Amino acid sequence: MLEFELDILSVDQIMTVLDKNKDNFDTVTLLIQYIYQFKSKIPKEYLYEQLTNLYPIAIKIQILDVLDSLYSMDELDIERIKSEITTEKNLVFIKNYIDFLNGKYQREQKGTVMLQSMFYGDFEDSGKGNNGGLAILLKTLGNEISIDSRIDLVLTITISDTMRKPFMASYKENHLFVRLPAYLDRTVADPFLKKELFIKRFIKNFLVKLNIQPDIFHIRYLDNASMATAKLSKELGKQLVLTLAPDPHRNMTDEEGSLKLLNFNEAELLLNKIKIGDELVLMSDKILGIGGRKVSKELLLYFPQFNYYDMEYKMKMIDEGIKIDKNSSKKDNVDYICELKELVGIDSSFCDQPIILNVGRLAKIKGQVALFKAWANSELKQTHNLLMIGGDLENPNQEEKEIIDFFNQQIKERPELKDKFFHKGALHNDEIRLVEKSIMKKTFDYPHIYLASSMKEEFGIAILEAMSRGFLIFAPIKGGVKSYLTNRENGFLINTFNEKTIAKDTQEILYHSDISNEEFKQIQLAGKDTIEKEFSIDKIAKTFTDTYLTLLGGNEIEV
Repeated sequence: MLEFELDILSVDQIMTVLDKNKDNFDTVTLLIQYIYQFKSKIPKEYLYEQLTNLYPIAIKIQILDVLDSLYSMDELDIERIKSEITTEKNLVFIKNYIDFLNGKYQREQKGTVMLQSMFYGDFEDSGKGNNGGLAILLKTLGNEISIDSRIDLVLTITISDTMRKPFMASYKENHLFVRLPAYLDRTVADPFLKKELFIKRFIKNFLVKLNIQPDIFHIRYLDNASMATAKLSKELGKQLVLTLAPDPHRNMTDEEGSLKLLNFNEAELLLNKIKIGDELVLMSDKILGIGGRKVSKELLLYFPQFNYYDMEYKMKMIDEGIKIDKNSSKKDNVDYICELKELVGIDSSFCDQPIILNVGRLAKIKGQVALFKAWANSELKQTHNLLMIGGDLENPNQEEKEIIDFFNQQIKERPELKDKFFHKGALHNDEIRLVEKSIMKKTFDYPHIYLASSMKEEFGIAILEAMSRGFLIFAPIKGGVKSYLTNRENGFLINTFNEKTIAKDTQEILYHSDISNEEFKQIQLAGKDTIEKEFSIDKIAKTFTDTYLTLLGGNEIEV
C-alpha cells in the first residue's frame, strides 16, 4: 500500500489494527509510517495515548513525527510529549530532534551533496558491537571530502537504537553525521532483511524534512539497508556509487575450497547478500573495488556479470586511507616511560617485553580467540606480551560476552598468563594512536607486532594505522590486504584460518627464518613509508571526490 500510494485504510481501521497489534512492533511501525505518508486524520488525543504504550523510543519518535505532520507545534503539548519519550539517557537526542522538526537544521543546498551510509555502528563507538574500522574511515574521509570547495555537504547516516548521543552532529562545517531513529528488531539475525522498503521511506522522509536532495548516494554493504538506499537514489534520479567486495562470497567455502555446510538460516542470510550484490552491480552508476588494482581480477571472478554485460567501464579500483600523523617519525628526546598504565590501565611491567597488538571489534570472524590460543600455546608467549583492544565491556552483545568470558576463563585456568595478557575495551581512535605511539617508543631484540587475526580483511584501516606507527605487520592472506602489503617487503601475510596456522606462520617468520633484527627494522620502516606515500586520507579523499564529480559531468583527474 505504502509503495503504491494506496490510501485504503480508514481512520477507524487504523486505530483498530493499532490497538489489536500494540505488542507487534513491526506492525505498529508500519502503521505509523502509513499515517505519516497519507496524513491520516488520527485524533491528537489518541496519538498522545499511543505515547504511553510500552513502545521502543524509536516508535514513539515516529509518533512525534506524525503529530508534527498533522498539527503545528503551537497546537501540540510539547511538555506532555517530552514526558513520555524523554529519559535521562536520550535527553540530548530528543532536544536535538525537536529542534530538527522545528526547522533548525534546514539549509539551502548550494552545490553537490554526497550521502554515505554506514548502518553499522557509530562514529563514537568504533570497536564496540558490530562497529569496526568503517566508522573511522567514513568519519575521516567525510571530513576531508567536506573541505573540498567543490562539495557543498557530506551527509553520513546510520540507524541508532540507543539514542544516547545527539540526533545530528557536525564533524566539520560541511560534514553532518545523522543517527536516524528507525525501529529495527535487533533480536533477529538480520534486522534489515524484512525492512528494506521501510528504511527507504524513512530515509526519504528525513531528507524531505532536512530540505536536501543528495546528488550522490554511496553505499558500502551488500544488505537490505544498502539496497533501500540504492532504490531511493534511483527513485530520485540520482547517482549511485557502490564499494564492492566479494563478501560473503569468500565465506561460502572452507579452507580447502569446498562449500561449507550451512543450516537454512545461515544459507538464507548469505545467499540474500549475494543476490543483493548481483542486483547492486547492475543498479550502480560507479563501482569502487576495495584494495586497488591487485585484487581486481579476484573481484571479477566473483562477479562475472562485469564481463558478461560488458560493464568493466563501471568499475574503478580505489584504496582507502587514514589521517597521517605528521609527527609520527619524530623521536622523543626523553627517557622512556611506560604510558600504558595511564592510557589503558596496564601495569608498567607490561612494557618490559615486546608487545603483540590487536585492535578491533570482538567477533568470531575477527579471530581474537584464535589469536589468544596461538599466542598462549606457542613460543610467542615467551617473547611477547599480548594486548587486545576492542569490544563493549559495559553492554556486550552475545558474541562479545562469549569472547570476554573465554579470556577470563583462560586467565583463571592459566594464572601464569595474567601479567602477560591484557584486554581493554574499545577506545576512541585518538586514544589507540596514543597507545601505539607509547608502545613503539621502546625497542627490543624482537619487534613489536601488530597481528590482524581476522579470517579475512577487505582492507584493514586498523592495519594501516599500525603500519603508520612502525609496527611489524602480520595480516590475513585472505582479502584485500595483499593489495598493499608484500611479504618481507613491508610486512607479512599469514594464514589466519585458525590458531594453529596463526602460530605456525608467525613463529616461522620470527624464530625460524633467516630474517635478521636489522631486516625486520627495514620492513617496519618500509611499512611506514607505504602509508605515508600511498594512503594519506587527503590524497584518497581527492580521488573519491574526483570520482563523484565525474558522475555528475566533471572530468576525472588521474592520481
